[in-house]
Amino acid sequence: WMTLPAVLPGYFGNPNGRREWIETSLKQGQLAGRWPDNILELDNDQNIVGNKFDNTPFGLSSWGRRPFELATLRLQSLIGIQIKHYDELKPVDDRCLTQQGGCAIVEKGGNSIYSWVDRGLCDVPDIHDILEEISADN
Repeated sequence: WMTLPAVLPGYFGNPNGRREWIETSLKQGQLAGRWPDNILELDNDQNIVGNKFDNTPFGLSSWGRRPFELATLRLQSLIGIQIKHYDELKPVDDRCLTQQGGCAIVEKGGNSIYSWVDRGLCDVPDIHDILEEISADN
């Protein structure tokens, strides 16, 4: 049941959402050559000086998460990582279906510093919760 609430804000945006991590991820993908690779304008030092979503009409460019910005990042990851490397990433058994399932972050020594288990298809941890949790441990 978590599919729609997790997916729709990527298309419709969220005035109260946060987009810093999306822009950082788009930059990482763009520098790696993943398509679409023209969303951000970067200066010679690879700093972001412009974002095509800054020109979103109807005042939506000021939203925390702008319409289609997260969806564009998902597309970039789908094409540039999942499809491009599918043979390496697919399950060994073709009868299996992949699903995220959860998130775990461990320190060098193997100690768990963050753990999260999904509640259903397309349920994902909040990236800001993760960052706050791992920042508190350092």
